[in-house]
Amino acid sequence: MKRILIGLALFSSMAVAAPANYKLDDTHASIVFKANHLGFSNVYGMFRKVEGKWTWDMEKVENSNFEIKVKADSLDTMNAKRDEHLKNNDFFNVKQFPDIILKSKTIKKTGKDKFNITADLTMHGVTKPVTFTFNHMKTGKDPWGKDRTGGEGVLKVKRTDFGMTYMAKPGEISDEIEVIVSIEGVKE
Repeated sequence: MKRILIGLALFSSMAVAAPANYKLDDTHASIVFKANHLGFSNVYGMFRKVEGKWTWDMEKVENSNFEIKVKADSLDTMNAKRDEHLKNNDFFNVKQFPDIILKSKTIKKTGKDKFNITADLTMHGVTKPVTFTFNHMKTGKDPWGKDRTGGEGVLKVKRTDFGMTYMAKPGEISDEIEVIVSIEGVKE
């Protein structure tokens, strides 16, 4: 009997630790950005259309990976005139570059529920590496019995690195943009 219980305990721990595939739940994901305007205030915006998938392996986190795709045209700063300007050639040029993609390269555990991520960010036709800390919030069952996981990371992105040079001089519109990526996924 003791062997059976030990065997069940080992099987149970192996099942929990197995890699899991998740699909991003777009109704519970937010991509929010902040830019300083002429030193007077910060302007906030978000992207309303985001999709993604990832594999999460808590036992061998280095085997985990993700890809998040944002529709640049879904940009919303709650000001139609400003949004139109941000979508044109001075900034995102959404007709020529419709997608913003964040794809992981390496994931390393750095603490309890903290991970150092290096990813390729493709935006405005340019791909550059970015590094950020991802804070894992929770993995578990939701009230409807589905397995979920989620968390948040904050990226600092220099827009001029991606060819967005309009009004990027000191004292104009900030070159460094803070981007909050908050995601939640449902196990497939």
